[in-house]
Amino acid sequence: MATLVLTVVGGIVGGPVGAAIGATVGQQIDAQIFKPKGREGPRLADLKVQASTYGQQIPQLFGTMRVAGSVIWATDLIERRTKSGGGKGRPSVTEYSYAVSLAVALSARRVRAIRRIWADGNLLRGASGSFKERCTFRWYEGSEDQAVDPLIASAVGIESASAFRGLSYVVFEELELASFGNRIPSLTFEVEADAGAIDAGLVGEVLLGEAGRCTGRWAFGGYAASGDRARDALAPLFDADATRLVSAPEGWRLAPTGEAGEAIALADFGEARRSESARDLIERRRASLGSLPGTIRLRHYEPERDYQLGQQTSAVAGGGVREERIDLPAVLAADAARALARQLAAAAADERETCLWQADLAALALPVGGRVILADGGIWRLAGRTVKDGGVEVELRRHQPATAIALPADPGVPVGAPDWPDAIGTVRLFDLPTIGSPVADAPRLLVAGAGDNDGWRGADCWIVPAPGAAPLALGTVRPAAALGALAAPLAAASDLLVDRANVAVVTLVNPSMTLESVDDAMLFGGANRAMIGGECVQFGTAEAAGPGVWRLSRLLRGRAGAAVDAAHAAGTPFVLLDDPALLTVPADLAAWAPGGGAMLQWAARNDMETTDISVPGAAVALRPLAPVHGHARADGEGGLRVSWIRRSRLDTGWRDGVDQPLGESRELYRAALSPPVAGFGPWDCVEPQLVLDGGTVAALPPGTGIEIRQAGDFALSPPLLVPLT
Repeated sequence: MATLVLTVVGGIVGGPVGAAIGATVGQQIDAQIFKPKGREGPRLADLKVQASTYGQQIPQLFGTMRVAGSVIWATDLIERRTKSGGGKGRPSVTEYSYAVSLAVALSARRVRAIRRIWADGNLLRGASGSFKERCTFRWYEGSEDQAVDPLIASAVGIESASAFRGLSYVVFEELELASFGNRIPSLTFEVEADAGAIDAGLVGEVLLGEAGRCTGRWAFGGYAASGDRARDALAPLFDADATRLVSAPEGWRLAPTGEAGEAIALADFGEARRSESARDLIERRRASLGSLPGTIRLRHYEPERDYQLGQQTSAVAGGGVREERIDLPAVLAADAARALARQLAAAAADERETCLWQADLAALALPVGGRVILADGGIWRLAGRTVKDGGVEVELRRHQPATAIALPADPGVPVGAPDWPDAIGTVRLFDLPTIGSPVADAPRLLVAGAGDNDGWRGADCWIVPAPGAAPLALGTVRPAAALGALAAPLAAASDLLVDRANVAVVTLVNPSMTLESVDDAMLFGGANRAMIGGECVQFGTAEAAGPGVWRLSRLLRGRAGAAVDAAHAAGTPFVLLDDPALLTVPADLAAWAPGGGAMLQWAARNDMETTDISVPGAAVALRPLAPVHGHARADGEGGLRVSWIRRSRLDTGWRDGVDQPLGESRELYRAALSPPVAGFGPWDCVEPQLVLDGGTVAALPPGTGIEIRQAGDFALSPPLLVPLT
């Protein structure tokens, strides 16, 4: 349209010369407005988003690729209900968890292995092959004789189930969804279809079914072939390699322009062996530099960043303002991608010049797509030929290839999830004393777990109240801030308030765990509380002695009324208490502990095997604290007055001149002679004293003492031994 208008306008204004100028300008405008739409290969985003659209094409994978796949079968969400709590006036709590079973198609071509798997961008399965969430996983390579998956067959019936032969797919059975917001996550898979690198030649031979017909130049880590035709699937690779059809009498093949055989002199294909002359040139055309793109932008998959999208850009010398974007659904390292972008930019002017040449009938023997040398030494590519008037018109295009220049390129900062090796999990159960209010009416059991690296995701826990009983779900224990064991024995505490004589050497389960020192104000304010076996302690100084090894000093021993008169052997469990990741056993389930025989079962999130731990039956939180400051004084009449001061498990502090709260429903003490003497004792006292008359004292053998225990609502306290002297 612009050509016609400007030709007329130019003719009116400037005559024939103006008409010619107007026609030239109009042709350039029309070329920009009505130029054909550029062809685009497969979109890279298609491989990153999981879909379940009916009729969606499944790509054929080559090399190693990361793809999302298509959901081809799935169950409804599988709901599990867990009820806990209740009893003694407490409301029950019902928790729901969900799982799903599904099948995902990955490749319409046979594959060799399924490597890593991501869920919502985080690793669900690492290089070790272990899953981070509990599920049963199967995969099918895509052979023509693969069997029907048993889960699909049981769900839809063996007669209706498809084996999806020729299609590589995976099956997740009861994939836990708690970590994904109780929804099906977006899954992506690292699929290995071929060992090592691949090129356009391998892909072309497979898709075309013609061995030896294709050759490739560039090596790719992987490629996803898709499209309505083989031409659409091969076009991105052939554009990158500058692959052309070479047709010769011995057959056709597809090869990069630089590998189309030796250049042949056009003069050698004349009937009379005459050399060509200028009169043989029929027409010569050369496109303007402005018609070339100004920038080549190559997008690809970056293997060093877990196959995320990468991009390399190169400017075209003398090109226009247009940007040409090439989406190459292939795995290419950053250095190779940069070299390819530079080569595409340098070769943008290839075939910009075209000429028609008159040749003899002997030119019919020239291979279409091959290279031809003219008398002036120029190298051209034979694009086509036409028999006309007893001769052959040969269409030649200037051959101006460019070689790749290898330059280093930065792939960018990886944002992928770390791939930790399989972690060895450790779970410990601690019997805590009463810490704070209200006073305990059931054992206070604490579950702590951790792995030997940061890849451990926690463990699911159950409690078995009695042998043979059904397990009751407790919940999930997350990685603790600091869990370990004593690396050396810890002696019994000294009589001082701050134990400066002993040092606790602790080896933590995960070397990345750390402990911190605190000043005295924070220490006496309750900081750095920990359990060493059954003793609650605090530490003021924490010094690193090696990877995961810490020396703890400035100790406060026997916190919350715990006993301090026993040493701890090496290997005694240690845990830092100020940690929200610790799992507290509910009171109604912990109430089974004193009966004996209760077990704690745990299984790592990525494992189906359970481990049993015996639940301690001591129930330290239910035991009153041992009385203190016992005295036996003569009453002046031959008898003895034995007195003591009680303590409270409700408030384990010490305040001068203030009676501690009782913490029990009644005040009662049990006194007994040690060793026992027949006919004397035991005695029940409702106040913290006992009076022995003179006759009783006279009948007691030398060395006899008396043990005082406070009787609580659930148990007796440890004894206070008072010598009767």
